[in-house]
Formats: sequence, C-alpha cells, structure tokens
Amino acid sequence: MKDIFCDVEVIQSFDQINHIMKLKEEDTNQEISIGGIPDDAILLKLDIDKKEYKRKSMYLKRETPIIHKGCDYCLIIPSQQTIILFELKSMKPKEKDYVNQFVASEIFIKYCNELSNYINKSSDCFSFKRILLSPKYNITFTSSKKLQDISTSDKCGKSIEIKSPGFPDRIRLEKLLT
Repeated sequence: MKDIFCDVEVIQSFDQINHIMKLKEEDTNQEISIGGIPDDAILLKLDIDKKEYKRKSMYLKRETPIIHKGCDYCLIIPSQQTIILFELKSMKPKEKDYVNQFVASEIFIKYCNELSNYINKSSDCFSFKRILLSPKYNITFTSSKKLQDISTSDKCGKSIEIKSPGFPDRIRLEKLLT
C-alpha cells in the first residue's frame, strides 16, 4: 500500500535497525518511542499541519464536520494484516473529538487499501486497532501489563474499541496489540 502515498511528509521513517519509531505531537511537545516495529511496517503521518494536507479531497466541503479529521499516525503492518491508528492527546481529551478522528481515519485508510488493492490486483484485508495516548490515563496504566479499555460508541451507535496505555515515554508494540 506504500506506493499510493506521497512520501514528502506523509510517509514517516523509523529506525529499522533497532525497530523503533517515534511519534510526536508538535503542539504539546509530547513524544513516545515504540519498539518492536516489524521491518515491513509503513508509518504514515495523517495529521500534517499544512493547509494542503488537511483536506482529504477537493471534492468534499471543507466545513463538513468529521470528513477532514484524522488521527495523528497510522502504522500499517502488512505481515500481521493490522493497521494501528494512533491519536496523541493532552491531559483532557474530548471523547467526541478523538472518536470522530478514529472513525474518519479508518474510513480513509480503508478507501486507500481498496484503491491499492485495485491498482496492484491484490486483496489485502486489514484489521484495525485504535490507540489513544494521553497522560490522563498515566496514573493507573503506564506500569500495568494491561491497556485501559476506553471503548465507546460512535454517533451512529456502532461500538468503537479504543485502548490506552496512558502516555509513557516508551512502550513495546506487542503491548499495544494485546
């Protein structure tokens, strides 16, 4: 799927020798290192703070809610048929906002996958994981072996599974996938 994305700012590099990626939120100076990243992983930055990147399509109205929302990062792992959406939030994340970001990002990435499948005459199918990184959940969960389940429903009543490890300085990918 990597071949359909612009590599100027969207495709992010990561340390393939040590299998570590760093996710950063420029506005809040938050940063996390995630280890155990597979060699075939593709890291995308979905929330680039430039006008031309905020708009997913010129066909769709800019002022329509949700359409042009997106998570901060997307990690595609073809060998595991998994896509992980990451949203980095402050101490007071607003549920409505991050749920809409997860939903819009998942719809967009599904579209990109379908487009890639058509172009490459393939039939790749991925499962999605949603990870919210917020210091709001640090007190209880950064030292725990479990992720906090903060699942909820979207505005249509569909269940949205969301997990959070808090916002540790570093974490292993395996923990996020449990």
